[in-house]
Amino acid sequence: MSHLHQPYCRQLLLECDDPIFGGPLFQGRNGKPTKKGTDLESRNSEDAVTWSVFRLLERHFSNLGWLSGLLALSGCEQMVAGSAALSFWEKGYPPRSRLLWLLEHLDDPRVASSRGAKQDPDRLRELGKNRVEYRKRIKDGQIRGRHPWVLEGPTEFDLVMRAPGLLVALEAKLFSDVSSDVRWDSGREQITRVIDAGRELTTEGDELAFLLVTDRRRHDPPKRYEALMAEYMIHGACGLSPDKVGWLTWGEIFKWLSDHREQCSSEQKTWIDRLELYLAERSLLASDR
Repeated sequence: MSHLHQPYCRQLLLECDDPIFGGPLFQGRNGKPTKKGTDLESRNSEDAVTWSVFRLLERHFSNLGWLSGLLALSGCEQMVAGSAALSFWEKGYPPRSRLLWLLEHLDDPRVASSRGAKQDPDRLRELGKNRVEYRKRIKDGQIRGRHPWVLEGPTEFDLVMRAPGLLVALEAKLFSDVSSDVRWDSGREQITRVIDAGRELTTEGDELAFLLVTDRRRHDPPKRYEALMAEYMIHGACGLSPDKVGWLTWGEIFKWLSDHREQCSSEQKTWIDRLELYLAERSLLASDR
């Protein structure tokens, strides 16, 4: 089957022939799609929409300074100097301080009553017996791979955007909520995990910003991220100051682009029309700010 006729191509607005979709993230060694590849075939694929919207902005709208405009609209007060390089589905790792916290708080209810503790109580006991040695291994940087002392694995970012002096870690949601716990910490939610892993990707002198993109801002019943983002954008408390935390909907991104239509070429206007249809088919044009 031609790469251009794969089922997932129907869910991507552009560039379904990019090599990333034929790589190990989406295609298994047996030639069959991975779970991520199978999910990409869905109309409600977060990966498909993230790629379609942000790849489009990167490829066809660089002249609009779209990252600066969208960050300002999101409530994230970060200036962008120059263009941004986009990295889809990059992996990041938790900081050593995070792994050390887990190791030092094995008796904390967040750890002791976590899913991991219930599923693998022997591992928790082993951690307690070898705490001194495992602490040393973490401090020495042995934190990648399946080690017993690593209680939080890598995070896959939906998108990382790098501009001079700034890294933006983006989490995308389509009708789903942020995860409210990780295996070994029942009090650890997805936003702070992404922020922690994002900080590990920054280089000296870089600022870190977090951007959440969702289908809507209000749901019935409410999504957990609604209360979290209200808290983080006013008081911080997620490891970032409020001016480095932003929130947009897919519809708001489209509206921003549409509001700049007069600055666009005829080709860009055609892409705006295609994006409108693409988002409308997925019920993602609503803006309930």
